[in-house]
Amino acid sequence: MAAHDVWAKRVDGWRASGLTAAEYGRRHKLSEASLKWWKWRLGARKVAARKKAPAPMSQLTFVELASSGQEAIEIVFESGTRVRVPSGFDATALARVVDVLERR
Repeated sequence: MAAHDVWAKRVDGWRASGLTAAEYGRRHKLSEASLKWWKWRLGARKVAARKKAPAPMSQLTFVELASSGQEAIEIVFESGTRVRVPSGFDATALARVVDVLERR
């Protein structure tokens, strides 16, 4: 088991206990400073993971359009950015464009 997994269990145990870091550390022979540091570190990892996670699909609105006889799809992002995609589009290229726009 990786160190962060071991410490995640320890920090979860501390949080569930309702004890201070010093009290929990004494009872479980752990350093108060280590508990606090790992609590911070594990929290920072969660924040980083959320930033890397793809945007939920609920942030996109898909609208089908018909213009000048050629069918198209319009993707509207929460930011207001719109992307119109003609029929016969390259799905791989569209996926790259969406990835770039979601990272903004």
